[in-house]
Amino acid sequence: MAIYETIFILDSLMQTKEIDSAIERFSEILKSKGCKIRKEDRWGKRRLAYEIQKKQYGFYGSIEFEGDGDVIRELENEYNFNDKVLRYLTYRYDKSKLKVMEKVKEDAPVKEEKPVKEVVAEPVVEAAEEPPVENTESEAAETNEKSEE
Repeated sequence: MAIYETIFILDSLMQTKEIDSAIERFSEILKSKGCKIRKEDRWGKRRLAYEIQKKQYGFYGSIEFEGDGDVIRELENEYNFNDKVLRYLTYRYDKSKLKVMEKVKEDAPVKEEKPVKEVVAEPVVEAAEEPPVENTESEAAETNEKSEE
């Protein structure tokens, strides 16, 4: 089985529930054909590089899966049938990408949780009071006028 990734752009004007159901439908097609879904990403709403069907924004998503090449035809038929899919691309990982992925997985250190250090709160030092600001000439004149009345 080869590893594939499919990237799709949905209409950004769709409701969140509709977007979720569309992505779930794409995943179900893959699962029904015996594919193993490795990763499902939702990149969110982004500006398109150029207008597609008079739309400037789209909701991006991707699904990485293992499977046979026959399932791609079924998936792309679903993309073509769904009017809310603006663009899609499905590609197969080549051998060099797979080697890099394996190497990164081997080289990644296992993260160990460090014990949390207890922090003792230091007393808060209040700031010194600032001296009162002297009145300017215009403010002094206003206060004199008020006192004369």
